[in-house]
Amino acid sequence: MAEYTSDQLFEIEEGKKASLDTSIYEKPEFLAIQMRQIRFALMAGIDVAPYVRPEYDWMQMEEIFEGIEQKVDVSIYADPALPYEKMHQIRKGLVKGIDISADSKYSAGVLKQIRKSKEENLDIYKYVEQRYDPEQLYQIRLALRAGLELDPYIENDFRGASIAEIRIGLEEDVDVTTYADIKFGWRQMREIRFGLEKRLDISKYANPYYDWEQMREIRLGLEEGLDVTPYATLMYTSSEMRKRRIKLQEVSKEVSFSEGDYEINVASGGIQAFIRVKIKEGRINRDSLIETLKAHDITHGYQEENIDKICNGEYDDKPILIAQGSLPKKGDDGHYEYFFDTTSGKGPKILEDGSVDYQYVNWGTVVKEGDVLAVYHDAEEGEDGYAVNGGALKGKKGIEQGLLKGSGFILSEDKHTYTSAMNGMVSLRGGILQVIKHLEVSEVSLVTGSVDFDGTVHVKGDVENGAVIKATDDIIIDGNVGGAEITSTEGKVILNKGMNAGRRGKVTAKGGVVSKFLEGVICVCEGDIEVTTSINSLLRTKGRIISDKVIIGGKAFASHGFKVTHLGNEAGTATLVQIGIDQEIIDKVQALQDKQKENQKQLMMLENSMKELKLKYPPEVRNEMPLFKKIDNAMFTINQQQLELVRQREEYDREIMYSRECPIRIEGQAFEGVVCILHKARWEAKGERYLELKGDGAMVIVKNI
Repeated sequence: MAEYTSDQLFEIEEGKKASLDTSIYEKPEFLAIQMRQIRFALMAGIDVAPYVRPEYDWMQMEEIFEGIEQKVDVSIYADPALPYEKMHQIRKGLVKGIDISADSKYSAGVLKQIRKSKEENLDIYKYVEQRYDPEQLYQIRLALRAGLELDPYIENDFRGASIAEIRIGLEEDVDVTTYADIKFGWRQMREIRFGLEKRLDISKYANPYYDWEQMREIRLGLEEGLDVTPYATLMYTSSEMRKRRIKLQEVSKEVSFSEGDYEINVASGGIQAFIRVKIKEGRINRDSLIETLKAHDITHGYQEENIDKICNGEYDDKPILIAQGSLPKKGDDGHYEYFFDTTSGKGPKILEDGSVDYQYVNWGTVVKEGDVLAVYHDAEEGEDGYAVNGGALKGKKGIEQGLLKGSGFILSEDKHTYTSAMNGMVSLRGGILQVIKHLEVSEVSLVTGSVDFDGTVHVKGDVENGAVIKATDDIIIDGNVGGAEITSTEGKVILNKGMNAGRRGKVTAKGGVVSKFLEGVICVCEGDIEVTTSINSLLRTKGRIISDKVIIGGKAFASHGFKVTHLGNEAGTATLVQIGIDQEIIDKVQALQDKQKENQKQLMMLENSMKELKLKYPPEVRNEMPLFKKIDNAMFTINQQQLELVRQREEYDREIMYSRECPIRIEGQAFEGVVCILHKARWEAKGERYLELKGDGAMVIVKNI
């Protein structure tokens, strides 16, 4: 066995321990990492015999074995001459019922975009044949998916990042012809796009001779309502432009001077001049005073009445205003005028006593195709002022607002009027204007049949036992809900009266759930669950659970904590309330850890193989060996994977840490029978009031509120 390395011997021994037929791979020509792939496949019960050949590297083996496990026809791509990256794309396509093996002449990156486009029923072959690279094809695919027409604006010489700026511009409805030019780099394009979105006069900087940082300084000045003319010139670097931009925002410093019997102070950025007479009594010569003022460039805004008093000896030792300029006035900011109730969809009504009224809340405004939704009114020019030296003080123009983002509307050519593109429901949330398909029905029952709708569903009446409602967006039900199944794949579920499911109903929502009451309901969502009363229900969310009355019985699980009034009841009904990490995150963290460990083992084997090659062959020989190059590339790839796994792990760790800081806040009473679990800690209620609970390892920290 001396012909085997220690890594190879380990793989053979591990196979024998698992009662595998190690003769399949017990050959010196297999690297240890190849043996490892074969061993894993045999342990999974995969028939690998036809593909156990030394000419397949371990990554190719992995793609073939995984394909066999996924029951695809691996003979389509099981070719030793086909790099594993291409095998990977072909395999992923076959899993979706798509065969892209005929395109294997293209790079793996291009193959990926072909596969993705076929999965999305898009055709990018025209661009593939025009030799667009993977980065460019990715942006083209995103544009095609959004229904955008890129062809008039792009060419092969554009980088992918430049095509991205054109794509985003088309999505935002700006005039991309102003920057879809090979003369501009992608960062320059981005600055012009930002300006168009903010309704700025981009002619001030849309010049390819400006670098993007110079463009940025001019754009920021325009956004601040400044007259950028003094610094918007190619003679200044971006850092010099920045200094001058900041200077334009500064108020001039005070200037003081003394002249015999009095001293004069110019203040407020040159807007005012004051005199303080130093002698206790006596008249000041008017002609001499005016001559002094003019000599120091104080020529406008004389306060004649005050000057007369000073010259007549009417003064004390306090400063007296003798010249007053005029402050510049900023123009009114640009603003939107909306033609629908923008407060709809903001949430339930808060009553005077602090309770929440979920019933009959206006959750949206129904509009018709062609209805005007909003009109933009431009910012107004400022009014100029003047300083006491006669210098003009430029009034700032008001700040323009950016274009509204969203979907379901048509923006006029002048970018000012927004009209609905369909019959539907309009909402303005977080600055996003959306019109979505809206289905309104009177009731849903076994008689009316189930509802499955791409958009918002609004049920004006009741939803009976056994009914099924599914929608891509919000589901709003005004009446009573029985043991129904209600699913919103992207939006919220809003139950204005509530749901009594008798433990036969379920609510699932990508967003949150809002309800007056839930009784005997399974409720699962990613957003917050807001409910007045919950009785014997199973509540589970990745967000918070908020109840302004009571949660009695059942179980409630929230990753981000609770804010409730009462928990349980005087009868001592068993009620479980739990904060913890969502199982999905726990599973993902475990999968990351497993992958990191496996990668580390593979790296060790590759490093050992690399050492062997370095011992056996001189650099000029081994550096040209295909095996050496494969090992080198594999080590680089795995190291990059490890970095990405670390990044993902850090994201999950942040989520876990946040969850551990989230409390259970009880603003009323926690009755006996209530159990609160905070991660690993447990707390049982004894009738306490006004508490906030936080987990600290195996302990619960209790704080009065």
